[in-house]
Amino acid sequence: MALRLFREPDDGSGPAGPRGGWLLPGPHWWAALAVLALGFYFSFNTLQTERGRELSEHRARVQSDLSDFRARLETDIYASVALVRGLAVQVVLNDGITDAEFQAIAEELLRGQPHINNLSLAPGFVLTDIYPLAGNEAALGLDLLADPEQKNAVFQAIRLDEPVLAGPFEPVQGGNVLAVRIPLWVDVEGVPRLWGAVSMTLDHERMLRRAGIHKLERDLHLSIIGRDALGPGGESIRGERIPVAARAVKVPVFLPGGSWLLSAVPREGWHAPGTWLSPRFLMRLGLSLLASLAVARILHDRRRIKHLAGVDALTQLPNRRWALRHLDRMIARGQRGGGGFALMSLDLDGFKPVNDTHGHAAGDRLLAELARRVAAVVRPGDMVARMGGDEFLVLVPTAHGADDDWVLAMAARIREAIRQPVPIGDHRMMVGTSIGIARFPADGDSAEVLLHLADEAMYRAKQGGGPGIAFHAPLPAPG
Repeated sequence: MALRLFREPDDGSGPAGPRGGWLLPGPHWWAALAVLALGFYFSFNTLQTERGRELSEHRARVQSDLSDFRARLETDIYASVALVRGLAVQVVLNDGITDAEFQAIAEELLRGQPHINNLSLAPGFVLTDIYPLAGNEAALGLDLLADPEQKNAVFQAIRLDEPVLAGPFEPVQGGNVLAVRIPLWVDVEGVPRLWGAVSMTLDHERMLRRAGIHKLERDLHLSIIGRDALGPGGESIRGERIPVAARAVKVPVFLPGGSWLLSAVPREGWHAPGTWLSPRFLMRLGLSLLASLAVARILHDRRRIKHLAGVDALTQLPNRRWALRHLDRMIARGQRGGGGFALMSLDLDGFKPVNDTHGHAAGDRLLAELARRVAAVVRPGDMVARMGGDEFLVLVPTAHGADDDWVLAMAARIREAIRQPVPIGDHRMMVGTSIGIARFPADGDSAEVLLHLADEAMYRAKQGGGPGIAFHAPLPAPG
């Protein structure tokens, strides 16, 4: 019953303490939830930042792998083109070349170059000589300007007057090759004349393997676009075009006469499955939860300490410190027009013999029971406090125009509740009480004065032999 007095619904100023354990619902959980929400927010925000950094690092690794592949492929192709240029120089310097010379030079150039399928001469752009001949006989007599697979690249080489890469395509002799065509001009009596072309075919798959494509394709979806070195606008060479939404890494491969476009995305996606449940993320969530629980416990304990600082440990009533604070607040409210109140000072009669005869433990049990009875008699919003020893204080707000009879009736109920026997062990103990009453604002307007006057009235009640209740002074008669 005493706990309801601590809440003091009229102004919420009583020493309301936390009910039950800290895990039960209470105001401390609002702060804990706020901490938990902030922890979740910063955990997700940090996760997004980490995911962004991981994505950047992942893209950088893919970019590096593609660049390495591109570099090896370009190096092989341009090194092979340099060999063909050597053959072309011989043709230009000698205004042509004999079959024997071609065979000897080609044999020397292709030594240790397994990725080069063959070298060929095409005067008038018709293939007349191929090294090695074995397996390539079907290509002899091929008109490059008429072949649908090769004519566009040949015309491009003539227009640019430089080597042009064509393919990959399947030549008449079979396989899947890349072809490099170099147009040749020779001087005939001081007049430049288009002689034809020197050509080379490369094993397309071998070239890609040498550059490391299989290693790339273990981890990446790879797309190569730009047949006949037409760049992003060309046809697909390997793999399917990757959708824009996949955010592929793109790297150009610069080739004779044009380029290819390499595009790649990781097979498992840019973020591996389970990223949201990474150990670091779960650890941050766990720390956020622990922090929120710690805040809840700390705030609960602070409120409990504050509560205990204003509560008498024996009776669970407000103690003297809290009673005086509450008295000051009631005076301040009354001075602002908030109404008056009666201050009752209670002192138990016959309590000392209980302690002397039955011991302090019995006295404590008696005080606790009497405190419960007084708390049960007063109204919600009235305050009962233990001032120390066997002294109590009751603060009772009074309505405008209330007379002494109403306050006297309240004091009589308190006195009657106290005088009822209290069973403790095998004994039934009885004590009385003397009550002194001072009123605000009629008797005084300060806490010190009201307490002094109520104590004086209480001592008169204790010595007067009357009903045990005394006012500091009767209210003046109306009118």
